[in-house]
Amino acid sequence: MKTKSIGKIVIFIVVIYLLLIMAAFLAQEKLIFHPQRLSQAFQFNLRQGDEEVFLTTSDGKKINALFYPGQADEVILYFHGNAGSLAGWQQIADDFTGLGYNFLIIDYRGYGKSSGEITEQGLYLDGDAAFRFLVEEKGFQPEQVIIYGRSIGSGIATELAKRRDTKGLVLESPFSSLKTLANQKMPFLFPSLFLQFHFDNIGKLTDIDCPILFIHGGRDGLIPASHSKNLHEAYSGEKKLIVIPHGSHNDLNLYEEYHEALAWAFSEFF
Repeated sequence: MKTKSIGKIVIFIVVIYLLLIMAAFLAQEKLIFHPQRLSQAFQFNLRQGDEEVFLTTSDGKKINALFYPGQADEVILYFHGNAGSLAGWQQIADDFTGLGYNFLIIDYRGYGKSSGEITEQGLYLDGDAAFRFLVEEKGFQPEQVIIYGRSIGSGIATELAKRRDTKGLVLESPFSSLKTLANQKMPFLFPSLFLQFHFDNIGKLTDIDCPILFIHGGRDGLIPASHSKNLHEAYSGEKKLIVIPHGSHNDLNLYEEYHEALAWAFSEFF
C-alpha cells in the first residue's frame, strides 16, 4: 500500500511537471511579448516636421514608424523593448533629438498600428524594412545609421547589424541570448528544449564589423548586467561597456551617466 501511494505521488508530480512545460511552451509568446494595440485613428503627439509613416516589409506587412528629423548627418534607428507601443515609446525620441540626431522608431508587427503576427524572423524583416526606409526613402548612407536596440530590441538590432553595414551599434540592457536568459529564469523547465524564439546575440557577434556600445544597469533584475559583460568580452571589435551602478531595467535614462554615455558615444566613439 505504501509503495502504491508513493507511485501515485510520483505520477502526479510528473504529470504536473509536464503540464507546466506544456503551458510554458504554449504561452511563450505571451510571456516574452506584451504588445499594446492601437486604433488606426490614434493620433501621436508630433511636432512640425515629425512624420508618422508605414513601412512595407518584404513579406508584405505594414509597420508603423515615427521619424523625427534632426540637424546631424547621422540617424538613430531605435528598436524598443517588449512591452507597450509607440504611444509610450515616442517619448524616448527626446533623448536623441535633443542631441541633434535624426531618429526613427518602429512598432514591431503585432504592436500598435502595425499588422502581422509576432515571429522571430518576422521581427528581423521589420528591422530590415526600417533600414531600407532610411537609405532608400530618406537618403541616408549606411555609414550614417547608428542602430540602437533596447532589451528585446537588442535581438533585432544585433541581427540587423549582422546583415547590414552600419556606423555603430548600441545595445541597452541586452541579453546574450534568449535561451541563456530563459534557462536562468526557469531552469527547472529546461526552456531551451522548446523555446521558439532564440535571439542569439552572442552567436552573431563574429559577423558584425562596427563599434558596439553596451549599456546596462548594475541593478537590473530582469536581465542581469552579466549578459552585457559576456557580450562585451565575446566581441573582438571596437567596443565599450558602461554599467550604471544604480540603474535597473527600465530607468537608465533617468541617470545622468546614461546621457553622458550617449553624448560621448555619438560624438567620439562612433
